[in-house]
Amino acid sequence: MSARPAGPIACRSCDLHEVCRLCGMIAIGESGGLQRTGALRTLRAGTRLFRAGEPAHSLFSVRQGMLKTVDVGSEGEERIVAISTPGDVIGTEAFGTRIYKHDVIAVQPVVCCELPLSLLSDQYTRVRELASALINLLSRASAPRTPLARGSSRERVAGFILDLARRFEKRGLDGRRFSLGMTRQEIASLLDTRIETVSRMIQSMRRDKQIEVEGQQVTLLSLSPSA
Repeated sequence: MSARPAGPIACRSCDLHEVCRLCGMIAIGESGGLQRTGALRTLRAGTRLFRAGEPAHSLFSVRQGMLKTVDVGSEGEERIVAISTPGDVIGTEAFGTRIYKHDVIAVQPVVCCELPLSLLSDQYTRVRELASALINLLSRASAPRTPLARGSSRERVAGFILDLARRFEKRGLDGRRFSLGMTRQEIASLLDTRIETVSRMIQSMRRDKQIEVEGQQVTLLSLSPSA
């Protein structure tokens, strides 16, 4: 049985929350709770959200599932350069280039919110607040992340698992038991190593009682996201 995709997350746990609020894509309902009024996109695993070189028309925030960001070489070879988990925002390069720079592909069934860029230009009455929210969003999007493709093979695989755990915990999701989302080959591509190495390190961590593994589902034992 396949593992259930992470999420969905609450709007308040998303990096795009304040921008959506100022654009009217979420509002306070009669009961006092937040009501989503923006568009939701659903993707099957293997479906592209957008392709490199396409005109950039929207920002996307992940509510459920995972996606991979891929560079495609001149001969069609794919290299995974990043993964996006619930709460992450995709497509921020649109502010500078107006085209998408990478292919972004769902590795699990995905639900994401779409914020058309045209909405941003319509918010003249809230320009100061919106500008501040966009600056905060871009600061989070451009913050350097710890490189995963460095260190020993075991450090790379453990770092990948712990990075997912921390990202899920940050969004109010379960950081102790979750789906890796990606195949062993995709993980190897992200970590710049071989699929055999990834499989061997996962089995080694399993034997050492650091994790439990069932398919793509991982449970942290002695391996801790707070470490």
